[in-house]
Amino acid sequence: MNTADTACTRIPDTLAVRLLRITPLADPAGVRLEGELDRATLPALTRALASMADGGGFCADLSGLAFCDVGGLRALVTAPAGLRGGQILTLRSPSPQLRRRLQLTGWDQTAGLRLQERSSS
Repeated sequence: MNTADTACTRIPDTLAVRLLRITPLADPAGVRLEGELDRATLPALTRALASMADGGGFCADLSGLAFCDVGGLRALVTAPAGLRGGQILTLRSPSPQLRRRLQLTGWDQTAGLRLQERSSS
């Protein structure tokens, strides 16, 4: 066991899966996030974003996200750095609170990142 495991309580992967569901999207290509994005579920998001970055621009639908800590937010806004030139990550339907956090940090102006309003349908 390494020191990181002893310093922090490790949450079993099965619990993390219950806290955050990541569903692939076909049109547009991307992922839908549902549940809670925090320290326990961040590794699953990181893997999903890395796999999407290989295909160019994509969308992350945040409409089902109930909670997002700063680590999850940071992972979302740094994901465009791994995209090829000119490709964009669209954050679709962020909650008003998440949109506000992005604005307060200035991360809403991140190169390669686009915020898309909630649809009114």
